[in-house]
Amino acid sequence: MTRADDVIKVGLIVPPLDGSVPPDAAAMYPDVAFEVAGLGVRGLTAAGYGEAVGRVEDTARVLASRGVSAILLFGTSLSFFKGPAFNGELEATMREASGVPALTLTSAMIQALELLRVRRIAVATAYTGEVDAMFRRYFEACGFEIERISGLGITALTEVEAVAPETIADLARKVAMDAPDAEAVVLSCAGMRTTPVTAALERELGKPVISSAMVGSWAAVRLAGSSGISPGMGCLYETGAWHAEP
Repeated sequence: MTRADDVIKVGLIVPPLDGSVPPDAAAMYPDVAFEVAGLGVRGLTAAGYGEAVGRVEDTARVLASRGVSAILLFGTSLSFFKGPAFNGELEATMREASGVPALTLTSAMIQALELLRVRRIAVATAYTGEVDAMFRRYFEACGFEIERISGLGITALTEVEAVAPETIADLARKVAMDAPDAEAVVLSCAGMRTTPVTAALERELGKPVISSAMVGSWAAVRLAGSSGISPGMGCLYETGAWHAEP
């Protein structure tokens, strides 16, 4: 039995104002106490992100007051939409406001890809073409090759949360098929629920499949001092490396 004093408390800044613990985080780390605070993002657009990011500092302070040991900004496009320099500014703002280690989900995704030694990626997103283009600019600036990127065209947060995991899997299969030289498949948008399909997709496609929500959960608990190991969830969360099926 886990003692209350041993429970890790991790802060997540999520896009919805009334956000709850992301389903993937709860599935991967049921023994972690996730504290959630919402930004009130009004849409998956540049305007929606720009209006909300000004609340990151106050939201980080709120989470710090709840005693969290680390904070992760649990929004991929929210942290990549204005490029790497702005992403770094967001992290500095969170650290200064909270006094604890802080990271964005975009930085977490890059850490994961680098740990897996991946450079060529195929990307399935929830986004419109406008936001897909932002993803491409950011990750190409960081040295990655985007072999293929395709999105579901969604701008409303509630619609992202309602996407069926099998719909996500179908899009992942499509971008993987269109980009046979890609070394991994990325599922981008932390509002998508991906734990039901990711491990099976890895076995099917024969390459790593990493999603925003799962990478964000993994990075958040690691930032708080945990190993991040989550058995059965996929290669990154089991060993930190790609291991193909024999």
